[in-house]
This record gives sequence, C-alpha cells and structure tokens, in this order.
Amino acid sequence: MKRSVAFMALLSFSTILLSCGGKKDNPKPEPPATESSWKLGNYTYARGASSQTVTSDLAGMTVTTSGDGGNHGVYSGSALTLVFKASLGAGTYALTTSTIMSANPTVRYMTLLCTVGTAVTTGAVNYSATETSGGTAEVTVDSNGKYHVNINTPVTLVKTLVTGGGIPGAPATYTLTVKNAY
Repeated sequence: MKRSVAFMALLSFSTILLSCGGKKDNPKPEPPATESSWKLGNYTYARGASSQTVTSDLAGMTVTTSGDGGNHGVYSGSALTLVFKASLGAGTYALTTSTIMSANPTVRYMTLLCTVGTAVTTGAVNYSATETSGGTAEVTVDSNGKYHVNINTPVTLVKTLVTGGGIPGAPATYTLTVKNAY
C-alpha cells in the first residue's frame, strides 16, 4: 500500500511538473520531437513535451503531444506515463502493473499508461499494461542522466479508464510501440 501511494504521488508530481513547465538544466540540445514518438493502434503521436522525476526508488516519465496532438479527430492528443525502479538502471524491463512492480523491488518491471484524446474536450481513454500484457521496454540513460525508453515489439494495452465521456467506440485493447520516449 505504501508503494502504491508513493507511485501515485510520483505520477501526480510528474504531471504537475509537465503542466507548469520548469527550468531546463540540459546543456546539450534535445533531439527534435519527431525523433520521439509512439504509435497506439493506427495513430502516431510525436513528443511535444516531457518531464522526468527520479526519487530514491522510482523513476517516472510523462511524455505528451502538443498542439492538435496529431490531428486524429477524437483520438487527438496523447500522453505516455512510464514508471520503473530507478535503482535498477538501464536495461530491459517487463511491462506490468504497479502492484506487481511494487511486490518485486529487485525485478526490472515497468508500468505504462497511454492516454488518448487529450487534445479534445469530448473525453479521453486510458490504456495500461497489465500483468498479462507481456512485452518489454528498453531503458537507456544518456550523458545528461536522462532516461530514454523504446518499445520495438508491439505490446497490447487494455482500456482501464474512461474520462469525460471517453471516446465512443474506443476498442478494449490497442497495441503500442514507442520510439525514444524521453
């Protein structure tokens, strides 16, 4: 329970940082957003902004689109939220739930949430990795200490939450790939 509260606090803090902006301490220029993208089903989203938070135990990353969010109608706009054990460093992480990740502190597990419909006012849908999603994410750390995540083989995410009316007809599952989320 304590780890679940810490996980939720980390996600909330990441969202606040992303929403409020902040000072960039990165002396090297970041790659263009087109070098960072994700594909949910047939919809491709380009990174517009991101934030990373690292506590003594967890690393959290939120990556969002900007502007029209890909101009995909009710699917316009998306955000990825990734959380994993910072102490385990770079490597291959199995995608799962926060409960399983918290119960196995020495195993490279990652939780993943993909929200679609963030650039419209009609509603959004969250898709998450589950304990049966399978799939892995490759985590690297650049020279500035920033985490980068890639998911090259499609992983199946499950619809877990509908907000603001959601997206009518949104499927129960979607596949996801990620190219250089940071």
